Amino acid sequence: MEYKDYYKILGLDRSASSEDIKKAYRKLARRCHPDTCKDDPQAEQRFKEINEANEVLSDPEKRSRYDALGSSWQQGQNFSPPPGFEQFFGFGGKGGQRQGRTFSFDFGGASPHGAGRGGGFSDFFETLFGSMGGMGGSMGGMGMDEHDLFRASQHQGAADSETELGVRLDEIHKGSVKEIVLQGHEGSKRLNVKIPQGAYDGMKIRLAGQGHRGGDLYLKLKILPDGRYKLEGADIVVDVPIAPWDAALGATMEIQTLDGNVNLKVPAGVSSGQRLRLKGKGLAHKGDLLAQIKIVIPKELSAEQKRLFKELKQVSGSKS
Repeated sequence: MEYKDYYKILGLDRSASSEDIKKAYRKLARRCHPDTCKDDPQAEQRFKEINEANEVLSDPEKRSRYDALGSSWQQGQNFSPPPGFEQFFGFGGKGGQRQGRTFSFDFGGASPHGAGRGGGFSDFFETLFGSMGGMGGSMGGMGMDEHDLFRASQHQGAADSETELGVRLDEIHKGSVKEIVLQGHEGSKRLNVKIPQGAYDGMKIRLAGQGHRGGDLYLKLKILPDGRYKLEGADIVVDVPIAPWDAALGATMEIQTLDGNVNLKVPAGVSSGQRLRLKGKGLAHKGDLLAQIKIVIPKELSAEQKRLFKELKQVSGSKS
């Protein structure tokens, strides 16, 4: 079978720290995720290899066993277990299993595409660590202690889950960090979720390992209604109430935007429903702000205002 150089897959040397491994995995998992590389037919396989490498190197015991093979192997070489392999890795007894104890479980991986589940790991991995596919494969040959068995049971029945997360326009305009509370069997857990600048309605944020029994949790963003603004793609529409005389004569008005108050120059003769565009003042500065004019007639007019409106009507030649 082919030898897997897990360090090379993650772009690390053998002295890499646990933090180095974590950072490399997260970076590569985002870059090579099949959902973001839909046009790359090799993305699925690379993603599985990245998950497999992380599964081994992020676990101190598995990493120790893997490192015991030595560093003389090269990725792509045919691998045959070295002499004494069975004894070192805890294999033994009848049928290659520890006699009297056999454990089977479904090992949930970090990928929604099955890497690390149901046959997602390579033959090389299963030769070293046993069958992890949840198809009745035995874990007895791994020499598991009680801690290993507890950790294994945590992954049994792992499944991805999805929930909706409401976000405000101001939270996605500049980007933000939002605290969420997850409820589980062991109580509640608080997490800080980074909302990227320019996030859109329906966008999904993946929280690795935070789903059911170690699966992934996907947060589907839902932009909450805002009484001040209406979203049209990356453009933000805001109603600007204006008096009829300002609409006729023109005016400079202060309006509110997601970046604070700005002055809007209203040209003379503007019509109700007309939109005035402020470039780059839209969502995450990718769109524009559209100031929609709304001419508002006062509900109650003073005697002087009524007189002036009558004069305006006469000089305008209106017969109605």
